[in-house]
Amino acid sequence: MARFSVMVAAAAVALQASANPVGSGPKTNAAQTCSRISSSISSASGVIYAANASAFAEDTSHYFLSSGQTPACVLEVGSPADLSAAIRIIGNTRTPFAVQSGGHASNQGFSSTTGVHISLRRMKQVTLSADKKTVEIGFGQGWAGVYKILQGSGVNVVGGRVAGPGVGGFTLGGGFSWKTNQFGLTADTVKKYNIVLPDGTITQASAKSNPDLFWALKGGMNRFGIVTSAEFFTHPQTPTVYGGLRYYPPTSIPAVLDATTKFLATNKDPKAVIITTIDSSVNGTNGPLLFFYDGPEKPDAFKIFDDIYNFYDTVQAQPFSDFVSGIPPVDPSVDNIRGGFHTFSTSALTSKFLQAIYNETVEVAKVMELHGANRASYDIEPFTRYGKYATDSAFHHANSPLPLNLFFSWKSPSEDQFWYNWMRQSVARLKKVAIQEGIYTKDLAAYPNYSLASSTAEELYGPLNALRLRLVRSRIDPQRVMDLAGGFNI
Repeated sequence: MARFSVMVAAAAVALQASANPVGSGPKTNAAQTCSRISSSISSASGVIYAANASAFAEDTSHYFLSSGQTPACVLEVGSPADLSAAIRIIGNTRTPFAVQSGGHASNQGFSSTTGVHISLRRMKQVTLSADKKTVEIGFGQGWAGVYKILQGSGVNVVGGRVAGPGVGGFTLGGGFSWKTNQFGLTADTVKKYNIVLPDGTITQASAKSNPDLFWALKGGMNRFGIVTSAEFFTHPQTPTVYGGLRYYPPTSIPAVLDATTKFLATNKDPKAVIITTIDSSVNGTNGPLLFFYDGPEKPDAFKIFDDIYNFYDTVQAQPFSDFVSGIPPVDPSVDNIRGGFHTFSTSALTSKFLQAIYNETVEVAKVMELHGANRASYDIEPFTRYGKYATDSAFHHANSPLPLNLFFSWKSPSEDQFWYNWMRQSVARLKKVAIQEGIYTKDLAAYPNYSLASSTAEELYGPLNALRLRLVRSRIDPQRVMDLAGGFNI
């Protein structure tokens, strides 16, 4: 009880700091900050301006057009020492900045800025240890690149499920993977983070070194410093896996949803994973379904879908890298999309809940054309009880929450608020059904990587973990430098 009282007292100090950030310091304009950084870094790094149009655009490109902003300059950082010099200047001048790994964040300002845009793209190392038990991965690398490099090594990592997300943001948000049933989230498999703290200190965070920071980085995202790389535990990988994409027409969706419910209830094989999607677009509604089995042969768990009519099928045995790279991406540069993700978690899936999701897609289809939408999809992810592999993490998942991912995209900035509101309202309606079905309680945390910017720390982490995050922040970043980088308000 005494220890808890001390925590509450400390939290009050942290909360006061949240209301009145200290160390505001002198301010300068971003162009001056860019110039100071340029004169303070080595040849391993480089400052790029808009005049270098191709590199500038590539460094600031995002999955959603609505996620991006135009910065004063881009810092392509190539070493922790240069990053340390840059963050000291940024902190002293109170210049807004951003850190970008893969650019898959759907919220504007989470990896974009009008100030100094820090790109990690030069930090792409994938270094396998001599015994192949761990691999160090630079946070400027993408998961497709990681898998391609590791292909043929006999080992793999617990990483992203599609080619788009970067290693950095995905890992710091927790990281649901094709391997989650077997090993937990990506963050559960991190042995060590290499990080530059907000004051410029270059250090590491692990279970033995900076354990509170290590805990905070497992789901706490970009609030505690800039992680340059991490050391991940590996696991054995078969030469081929069984997986691919299957598309179902609207007439098959009820049967697919029924099979999805049965799959969650009956599947006991952690190597068998699916993602069921109901996808409404201007061209109609379809039911894409991704199958993955961590082995070369089709498992019995997938047979429940065999007799359901589909019109497109790429499911086959193939190398893991080919499987991930073969999942068709949405290309924002072609589709010209704005958009966002939103989410909440349930403890199970019921037929009534899945029917409610389907009903949402029916309703949204009625207004898509009127409000310039490209797509409104709902991803259903029936994992097994992966929480048994959970480590102590800011994003609490020992209770195996099942994330529902809403993915909406549209064309015009004038429609931003309409669709953000629709996503929030859709989640609210579905929560009511989940509560009625007994599959939702407030201790089921919302997955940070799927959440809208308006999500609260309590929704993402729960009250106690949110409190602990504030305490870690008050120690690690008393000057609140990372507040200049955007992100969730903790």
